[in-house]
Amino acid sequence: MGIKCPNCGGGMVFDVAKQKLVCPYCDNVCTVDAYRQNNAAEYVNDNYIVSSYRCKNCGAELTAPEEQTVAYCSYCGGEAMLKQKETETVRPKRIIPFQRTKKEAIRAYENVVKKILYVPKELKDASFLEGFRGVYLPYWGIDVEIPHKELNLKGSRSYTQGKYDYYETYDVTAQIGGQVEGAVYDASAAFDDTMAAEIAPFDQKGAKPFDEAYLAGFYADKVTASPQVYKALAAEQAADKVFDSIQREAGKVTVSLPSAKEKRIETVGAKVMGETVSLFPVWFLTWRRNDRVAYSVMNGQSGKITMDLPVDHKQFFLYSAIAALVLFLVLSLLPAFIQPMTMAALCAVLLVLSGRILNGELKKIRLQEQHVYDYGYDPKKKKGKPKAMTSSCLTGALGYVLFGILAALAFTTTTGSDGTVGPVFFLALIAQIVLSVKLIRNAAGMNNKSGMLPAMAAPVILILGSYVGVNPEVFPNDAWYYALAIGCLVGMLINILFAISRYNDLATRPVPNFFRREGANNARS
Repeated sequence: MGIKCPNCGGGMVFDVAKQKLVCPYCDNVCTVDAYRQNNAAEYVNDNYIVSSYRCKNCGAELTAPEEQTVAYCSYCGGEAMLKQKETETVRPKRIIPFQRTKKEAIRAYENVVKKILYVPKELKDASFLEGFRGVYLPYWGIDVEIPHKELNLKGSRSYTQGKYDYYETYDVTAQIGGQVEGAVYDASAAFDDTMAAEIAPFDQKGAKPFDEAYLAGFYADKVTASPQVYKALAAEQAADKVFDSIQREAGKVTVSLPSAKEKRIETVGAKVMGETVSLFPVWFLTWRRNDRVAYSVMNGQSGKITMDLPVDHKQFFLYSAIAALVLFLVLSLLPAFIQPMTMAALCAVLLVLSGRILNGELKKIRLQEQHVYDYGYDPKKKKGKPKAMTSSCLTGALGYVLFGILAALAFTTTTGSDGTVGPVFFLALIAQIVLSVKLIRNAAGMNNKSGMLPAMAAPVILILGSYVGVNPEVFPNDAWYYALAIGCLVGMLINILFAISRYNDLATRPVPNFFRREGANNARS
């Protein structure tokens, strides 16, 4: 149904600032409740009529409660006119109306961007910021029931008093039972769950019974993620809440709890009872360059914002050159105090640190591209799965033990008063080998596999440095250590360049994940 003005028949829009329906043609104003009462005949069942827009290029679909002018697809950016049809859809149970205006979204965005030097200049353009569009996103509300029963658990406590150490065991009894209502999860497969988590939470106390009048002037995404993918997660989180509460009540006594999520759910008896759909408000701003897009998203209720901000290479090198010039001028005024060996060792450490930065970026991109933490994404298309915390900690501990053994071996096998550079390069080499394995693994799981190149270049530099460092009598000339320092700095520069390029992959997404909503009338928002 269209939200028509009772005075002139024009399409009304929901004014966020006024929290009322406003006619842009005759300036008539009325509340949503008053509109419903005056048009009670149109609210006759659980369904309502919407305009559905289907993109013939990528198949994306959005809905609106009235006719809107749409010139191109919000997801893939196709400029062809979208195919429009009238459809009947089920009413969501609840809706949180927009509380933050478009001006507030622009202001929040500007407050972040103005502090960042390296973003493309287009992202600061005033006309670009007018592209903020309001969209209602669907969320599943999943209810979980915890049966009333008694849990019998074990607990322990260790402490020192005077000269004695005490270890005590306890029988812990807890009465549990109740219902966790409306745990919410993103119901749009196109909207990444990690992005949804970054703008969460929505205060559900502000939710109202659904009325399509709140959608006037906005778009709404359709439910495209099955609730089945979230039910196990909802039961697990409900069980975690029960155990967290028990541990808080136990105080200093550490309660022994099941570690496997299936066992935790079984222990408390968590059972999913049902699900409902609600619509929550989100402001979208999308920037596109070639076949990549970056987006900024703001919670339309709380104002919490998350932003993808690519780095402009020209801007980065300009400001880096200025900083390097200032640093050179400062150091040129100081007496020379850094020995060549010390400089080489310092550069070796910086090389490894830059490798860690690069590996961190590659890991984030791999997890994003494989949709590891995007639970609503089609499970059949996922390439990876979350890594178990226990396995991750065990692998890390074994790595530290091995690193310690190799470090001790390095120090015991190097000799000479000038042999301190050798151990530093050797330890850096071991650390870099571990990093290189991780770099290659992460790069192999990405669409762009060029991250393998620095993983192979850095060890070569450190191998040469280790050989030179453990043989100071063979390489007594300072020029060798200057050469090593330059080599490490070149390797560090390569890592940084790759990190920036890969960061830009992380800060953008391939089409058709084009989250730009056009056509809705947000002029009064």
